Amino acid sequence: MTLTRNEKADKNSSTSGPLPAVLNQGETIAELRDEIGQLREELERLRIHHAPSPSDTDWESEMKQGIVYTDGHSPTSSMSAGRLLKQFSGLSKERMKSGQIRDSREIDYLPVPSVDEAQLEADFIRWGYCLVKDAMSPEQVREQVERLVDQAAAERQRSAAIVTSESDNAQLVNNLVLKGSVFRDAVEFKESAAQRGPTVDRLLTKIMGKGFGLGCAHGSIVHEGGGLQELHIDQGGMPLPYPPFPFGSLIIWCYTDFDLANGATYVVPGSHRQANGATSFRNDADLLQLVNGEPGLVAVCAPAGTCILTDTRILHCGGRRTAPGTRFAMRCHYNRHFIRPLHEQSTANLHVPNDVYPELSDRLKQMMGITDNNQTPVGELSANQGSRSS
Repeated sequence: MTLTRNEKADKNSSTSGPLPAVLNQGETIAELRDEIGQLREELERLRIHHAPSPSDTDWESEMKQGIVYTDGHSPTSSMSAGRLLKQFSGLSKERMKSGQIRDSREIDYLPVPSVDEAQLEADFIRWGYCLVKDAMSPEQVREQVERLVDQAAAERQRSAAIVTSESDNAQLVNNLVLKGSVFRDAVEFKESAAQRGPTVDRLLTKIMGKGFGLGCAHGSIVHEGGGLQELHIDQGGMPLPYPPFPFGSLIIWCYTDFDLANGATYVVPGSHRQANGATSFRNDADLLQLVNGEPGLVAVCAPAGTCILTDTRILHCGGRRTAPGTRFAMRCHYNRHFIRPLHEQSTANLHVPNDVYPELSDRLKQMMGITDNNQTPVGELSANQGSRSS
């Protein structure tokens, strides 16, 4: 019998067994390259999680450098993520036209609609989004679409419509909490408006903690040819480096079926974080590799009635509708309680009509960051006024 290279007896073997076989040059190089790769990965993990020690720098150099915090040259450090996102300028349009965007249902390991909360959490952690199955009943969807269509028509008639495409094939209906009880009830997850609202509420509480606020709630109407956006993240205005958790969550109530032809949201699954919790967004990050990798840029597939929950760090954008007809949805952005609402809601919340204010629940007022005006001074001001009056 002929012995293989590793089985050949070595004349210098001891009674404890044969000595290790000496690797040839090619095997040695391959082994060293593998070891170098492991060392580089370990160095990257250490670099990400490294907390500077007092000996790393000194006050004099820090004071001379000035206020930078992130990249060392930006006059507005909070725009660091915005500079990274410039890598994607025109990319969604180019990928859409070249047919490089796939339906998520073609990739068997990506999230599918589910009612299993453990599975929903696992999908959210791994891919940056999850799909709550049958979050709204067909009747609940129908009622909200009818109200959305009526409101959109009224705003067009009054020349107050927000048209989101040059060809007039997409419309945004802003601040839905002021435009119908069906929307208000859905925004705060009442079962009367969303049958699995409590499930969504529990998931959002785990994502952001108790007392989270409402960033925006608006209706999205996309006709054939409309809907395409640039790739972005929903916390791009927050300064880098990001902590190992999102600042908020964008959720999408799908009033109609979502898929590639219908203008579903495009996402880059898994672009929000690494397995160790470290963010994918760093000043030196090459984010294009996330889009060029596997699974790349995909259109989220979900039937009408599904609720899509996303991590605000995931790369995503509105998708182009190429099929005839119209796609309807409601998009709600929620944020941690200490984060100021998004711009369109932060001003709108200050102008709640008098006839609508009594209709707002206590929780919705808390979400919107509005309360009754307290005319009675408190604290030191109250004590000082009392002393002056006496």
